[in-house]
Amino acid sequence: MLSCVHPNLFVLFKKLFGVAPPPGDSEADMYNNLSPQWPFVRQRHPAEVQGANHKVRAERITIEGDILSYSEEEEEERVGVYIGEMPISPDHNYFEIEILDMGAQGAICIGLCSAKYPLHKLPGWAVDSVGYHADDGKLYKAWPRGTVFGPRCGGGDRMGCGVKYEQLSPGSDPSSVPVFFTKNGKEIGVVMVHVARGGLFPCVGLAAAGDAVRIVPQLIWPPDEDTHMSVDSMEEEWLRLHDIRLNGQMLEYCGRGKSLLDVGLAQARVPLNTTCHYFEMEIVDPGRSGYITIGLTKKEYPKYRHPGWNRGSIAYHADDGRVFTGKSIGSLFGPRCHKGDIMGCGIIFPRDYVCNYDSEGGSMEEESPEPLECDDLLEHFLHYQQPAVPALSPLYPNRHHRHHHHHHHNHIFTTDSEDDEDEEEEEEDEEDSLEPSRRQHLGGKVQVFFTRNGQMIGRREVELPRGGFFPSISMGSINERVRVNLRPLTG
Repeated sequence: MLSCVHPNLFVLFKKLFGVAPPPGDSEADMYNNLSPQWPFVRQRHPAEVQGANHKVRAERITIEGDILSYSEEEEEERVGVYIGEMPISPDHNYFEIEILDMGAQGAICIGLCSAKYPLHKLPGWAVDSVGYHADDGKLYKAWPRGTVFGPRCGGGDRMGCGVKYEQLSPGSDPSSVPVFFTKNGKEIGVVMVHVARGGLFPCVGLAAAGDAVRIVPQLIWPPDEDTHMSVDSMEEEWLRLHDIRLNGQMLEYCGRGKSLLDVGLAQARVPLNTTCHYFEMEIVDPGRSGYITIGLTKKEYPKYRHPGWNRGSIAYHADDGRVFTGKSIGSLFGPRCHKGDIMGCGIIFPRDYVCNYDSEGGSMEEESPEPLECDDLLEHFLHYQQPAVPALSPLYPNRHHRHHHHHHHNHIFTTDSEDDEDEEEEEEDEEDSLEPSRRQHLGGKVQVFFTRNGQMIGRREVELPRGGFFPSISMGSINERVRVNLRPLTG
């Protein structure tokens, strides 16, 4: 609004920079517009991100998606504070942070505060605020002296804070609410807190270089035991969750998403079998890059590799529509998948197939050689009958193109050397030289198929590893979320 700016400033800005600020810009907007030429001006004002009701307020905090890290911009050592854009409400009464890194002090804290809380004081140090501190496990409430409250927290721990609105009765004092804190999903304690004008906002404090957390805002804390039991039962469905957080049926990526090693892998506890041979996932949020995959892996699959990249795996990748069959180079297969799409994967077992592993992938035979895994079946693919849908028919590259690198996150590697590829090729040549009877004894072949929104995309014939194929999902960029149904055909 023009009333916010002195008229003489327009003349000054035009003389200095050749342009005047657009009508309607606030003083803060003018300062921010100057930041490329005058960075010191920006440092004197808090970082602000437009929200639905308010703006995110932060000082000495670098915001990269959902990752908050300490950023010291001045010589004077001061704490960094982040205040969310939406106040805590009955619809979203809870939020969490996950500690990614801790600096020398480890003074990371979580709490609630007023909309205008000072950005140089940790949560709980001043009026209209409360905070639970990771370094000493103490509770701070409107005073920079804490009281013993709960356990200390370290790297990998999740700290949560929320309000128990269900405990408020119609005749209770609306100016105070019960605020609770959690560690790794377990409630620690409750304290009554005064509600400032405008409400209580999520607040995170970082004290030193190296402090970094992931914030998960606008959650709902389950008030009853039935919901807890539902979450616990879902956790039992998974054998491994690496850099992936489980939220009901939702899998959420919680890695750093900055390199090829930042893979989040979720592997189901039970391999697919003739009774349960298909599973699905819905892309709820493709995140920054949509590095989401669905597929099958052997039990001992490396946690930092997307399914399909290594032997003993096969996967359909959402970001480029390629299928990867145990190699770092994928082949064109189907359409790319986006938000709202449902991707499925299953196995067509032979009619005479006999399961030789138990419910957790353990062998039911006394001794059995390691079967051949997902190797180069290129010759078979070239003669394979294509799916009925012509538009989605797989395309197969020639053998001399197998080392061609595409501009895709899955095709540029820093961990696999050329020597490793040569060793794999030597192993493949050895396996190709095996007698037919020996190959048949080493492992049985199955058809692995993929779907998109209920339509068959295509299938591949691969060797079934000893112990079976485990449903696996991976992600690789921030804010990615999928909803999983491991048994969609059982009703």
